[in-house]
Amino acid sequence: MISPMAYSQSETPSGGDNSPGFGKGTNLLSIGLGLGGSYTYFGDGYTSTPNFVLTYDNGTFGNVGPGTISLGALVAYKGISYDYTDFHSGYYYDQKWNYVILGFRSAYHFAIPTMHRFDPYVGVMLAYYDISYRETSSDPEFNVPGNPYYTYYVNNYSSYMAFSLYIGARYFVTNKIGLWLELGYGYSDAAIGVSFKF
Repeated sequence: MISPMAYSQSETPSGGDNSPGFGKGTNLLSIGLGLGGSYTYFGDGYTSTPNFVLTYDNGTFGNVGPGTISLGALVAYKGISYDYTDFHSGYYYDQKWNYVILGFRSAYHFAIPTMHRFDPYVGVMLAYYDISYRETSSDPEFNVPGNPYYTYYVNNYSSYMAFSLYIGARYFVTNKIGLWLELGYGYSDAAIGVSFKF
C-alpha cells in the first residue's frame, strides 16, 4: 500500500514553501513497492513479483486540530509462482498465487510549522483481500478425481475483508514530488515510493 502525497494549506491548495506537508484540497497519486510480509518466499523454484502499490489521496477535511484528514483508495498486487519437476514421475508442475488488495483508507496528517516539506501521518484502511490460486501440470491425470493428489491440486484460498492500521511519512523534494515510507499493512511489512501532487 502506498500513501498519499500532499503539499498545501486549506487556503492555498497549490502549496508553497510556507504551506504544510499536507492540507485541504491536496490531491496525491502515489506509486511504490512493498517490502517483506507474510507472503514472501525464497528457495529453488520460487519466483515473485514485488508488491506493487498504487494510491490516491485527497485532503478532504482541513483545520482538524493541528492537521488534515485525507480520504483515499489503494490498489496493490503481488504474484508468486513455484515451478518444479517431480523426480520420480518426471511430470512438471506450476503453482501460482495472486494477491490483490482493494482498499478504502483515511489518514490524519500532522502539520509541523517548522518543517513545511515533511508530512507525517497515521491512518486506517478497510480493504478486500483477494487471493487466487492455480496449478497446472504435464501429468495427463492431473485433473482426474481418481488421482490421489487431486484434492491438493484443486485447493482454494479464501478471500476476506479486514481493517488495518498504518503509519507513514513523506518528504517533498519539490512542490510536486515527494518520497514516502509506510509501515504496518497489507501483504507487506513496509512500503516505499514516490508521490505526485496534482
